[in-house]
Amino acid sequence: MSKYRRRISPHFHEDEFACKCCGEVGDKKQLQILVARLEMLRSQFNKPIKVISGYRCPKHNTKVGGAKKSQHMLSQAADIVIDGISPKRVAKLAHGIFKGIGIYDHFTHVDTRSYKASWDHSTKEEKKDASDKTNTKLSSKRSVPEVKETKKATTKAKSKTSSRRRTSKQKEEKEG
Repeated sequence: MSKYRRRISPHFHEDEFACKCCGEVGDKKQLQILVARLEMLRSQFNKPIKVISGYRCPKHNTKVGGAKKSQHMLSQAADIVIDGISPKRVAKLAHGIFKGIGIYDHFTHVDTRSYKASWDHSTKEEKKDASDKTNTKLSSKRSVPEVKETKKATTKAKSKTSSRRRTSKQKEEKEG
């Protein structure tokens, strides 16, 4: 790890993103892109973001059980926590800023990959998180982007609605 804290943005230091194994930060250009987006996310909540995991060298990534092609090894990912904000809530707002977003019980994964990817690895209890109902003031008046439903989920919902309509229409015909 470095002996000094080199500031790389108004709210982040390089050592926050250093690999826990070797102290390296990987590709500094990719790290700057990641940090710029984290600054955007931070401004939405007006609260500090704690980086749990940033860059991971291949050795450390294997040790922690990371994906074989983890964005962490490219300096394009961070696992983050914002005190008092659930990972699910962080993920909702991150959708307008990051392409890769993962929800876990105690942190949110964000990354700057070139294509959209999202996943939810939280437990059932976390998915019902009551803290999402608390009133969190956002510093910006920008609306929170909604998570888009998958095509499969949308088709399923439409199918159920159509089925209900047919059933009530059939009942009316029998009664009438």
